[in-house]
Amino acid sequence: MSDYTVSDIKFTAPPNTVTFISGGIEVLSCSDKGFWVRGKKIDQDDNEAQIVYNSFKEWLTWQQLNR
Repeated sequence: MSDYTVSDIKFTAPPNTVTFISGGIEVLSCSDKGFWVRGKKIDQDDNEAQIVYNSFKEWLTWQQLNR
């Protein structure tokens, strides 16, 4: 398994999407509609994307408030 350094994180269109970029390449995208790893959609059940997206958003907010 290779290590990746996240060089950029974008919170852009489409809305409610977080994208992690390493070396100029999108490596992970997370939204309330699903997950993509290197551009390939990952299978999950109907509610999993919404639950994980909300949890990530809550964690990120907590991190910002508790720096």
